[in-house]
Amino acid sequence: MIKDINPVQLLTELSSSQSNGYLNVDNGSASWRIYFKEGDLKYIDCSIQSMSELTYYLSRQGWDSALAAVKSKFQSHPHLSAKSNLLDDPFKQTLFEQIIIWLQSEEYLNGSQVKQLIEDKIKDTLESFLWLNQARLSWVNSPCIKTIGETTNFDLPNLVKLLRQRLTRWQTCEPGLWSPHQRPYLVDYRQIEKPIPSGKLSVAALKKLAQLMRGLSIRQISLVLKQDELQVAQLLSPYIKHGVIYLRNPQTPLDRLPRIPKALQNKPQEKSHVDRVKQNTAKIHKIVCVDDSPTILNEMERFLGKEKFQVTTINDPIQASSVIFRIKPDLILLDITMPKINGYKLCSLLRSSAVFNETPIIMVTGNKGLIDKARAKLVGSTDYLTKPFTQKGLIDLVDKYLEPIGAIH
Repeated sequence: MIKDINPVQLLTELSSSQSNGYLNVDNGSASWRIYFKEGDLKYIDCSIQSMSELTYYLSRQGWDSALAAVKSKFQSHPHLSAKSNLLDDPFKQTLFEQIIIWLQSEEYLNGSQVKQLIEDKIKDTLESFLWLNQARLSWVNSPCIKTIGETTNFDLPNLVKLLRQRLTRWQTCEPGLWSPHQRPYLVDYRQIEKPIPSGKLSVAALKKLAQLMRGLSIRQISLVLKQDELQVAQLLSPYIKHGVIYLRNPQTPLDRLPRIPKALQNKPQEKSHVDRVKQNTAKIHKIVCVDDSPTILNEMERFLGKEKFQVTTINDPIQASSVIFRIKPDLILLDITMPKINGYKLCSLLRSSAVFNETPIIMVTGNKGLIDKARAKLVGSTDYLTKPFTQKGLIDLVDKYLEPIGAIH
């Protein structure tokens, strides 16, 4: 059954659980298969692949001999794989992957170039997955991964953070622009000289750009201009908004990829001081404590419970992320030294989700070194609590980030 999904939450939970296997994702138009090894993202497949994508990656890197070889030998394969291929055999190489291997065997690409090509493909495919909001999901435990992804090693939290930032920039474009594969065109060349608010292109530049359009997608135009496709989209956006440039749908099968999700609208109005006081008076703050030591958790619960916080303790770090996403606490106390997944990684994974952008995360540890504090800051922790701690020390730190119940400022 297709249901609402949160792609970032899915990746966070799979990574923090040290999973081995692959996640099947199907939205009815396309499917993805995401491979994990001990919680690390190793590879991602999408059923929608085309020759234009492969030539895009090769052109962007400037690997002209490999590009020429692909066009010569595989020009009869405009669509590299069918949806059924991905679903039938999780470890079967798609034609896309076979071409990459062939390029290396024929010495058109060396090992490092092949690795770069695979990483470019993974990032691009992951971006399309993050644009999903509904899908059918299934998880398969497996010690195996696709061999083509064995050498890849991503910092998943940072990669997701980067792609989320890109999404925010995509969402600033005209709403009618929903894919880098859309194809811009002009209906009336006389409109080129029309003054456009926020338009950054001169009339001469716009005329040259109009000559480039002629059936090319935004992504393909970005290759000619040697700019990132997002930058090209942002340049075109004002002209699309004011009816100078129009957009055709992507060519098949790229029209089946997810659309850029719309930004959330209607932000809640700022509450008045009195409203905030009433809310704080009524609210019981939720705190989650994660530590593999039952003794430490008992102490935290005893200290915080006396202050009427709603405290949830978690002694299994593998299960922590799923519980935290469900509870959505106001503050998280997170031990650094835990088995299988340490506090640094768990903090970084949580920060990769917009849900926990502003949530205070306090790292708890027996280490007092500056390096540990610096590392905690790098992964997004809000503050640092050293063991052993007193009740006053814990409460003071919590009150620093959670307005005391009923307090008036």
